[in-house]
Amino acid sequence: MKIFYFAQAADTAGCREESWELQSPLTASEFWGELEKRHPGMGALQSICRIACNCEYLGPEERIQADDEVALIPPVSGG
Repeated sequence: MKIFYFAQAADTAGCREESWELQSPLTASEFWGELEKRHPGMGALQSICRIACNCEYLGPEERIQADDEVALIPPVSGG
């Protein structure tokens, strides 16, 4: 899977994008657990960031497949 990080998520992860090899699909909740293992501190962003998978926001039990593109979307504002 390819993961894209934006704003505060990129700062915390220390990168703007990376790839993970998955052995089996992950729910969005499992993804957050794996993300925290790989990038300590990311769990603090869970309450403010949304996960988008292939340009669609995910609910906590929806699955992420090995060939998906995932983005961590922080809060945005306009003006």
